[in-house]
Amino acid sequence: MSETILLETHETKRSYGPLWLILSVLMLGLPFLGRQRIRVTNERITVTSGFWTKVRDDIEIFRIRDVVVKQSLYHRLVGIGDVVIKSMEGRTEELHVLRGVPAPVDVSEKIRSLWNRAARPAGPATTLD
Repeated sequence: MSETILLETHETKRSYGPLWLILSVLMLGLPFLGRQRIRVTNERITVTSGFWTKVRDDIEIFRIRDVVVKQSLYHRLVGIGDVVIKSMEGRTEELHVLRGVPAPVDVSEKIRSLWNRAARPAGPATTLD
């Protein structure tokens, strides 16, 4: 099965808050240049961030253990939030934060349904007797 893109989004400018908006205008928008870009496929989640130094983080769907949505009052008012993904890499747990995601509950549900498909493959169940 080939890898297909299910969702592409990026950290919204609104996630910085009113103070950051004023500061970024004064700094000619530089804080917005390094925001996160998020791609969700049926096999992995790719998070790319940075302006001067690019960082790409791939999270395999089958390694995900938990997905948490965090929203402050301001974020709820503007319809964004942070999606925290807990995954296992070997024996260590890793936290990945997708910042300022529009409709974070929908994104977390999409990731959860992908994880369920990866964790519970379709087909007849087999038992060992």
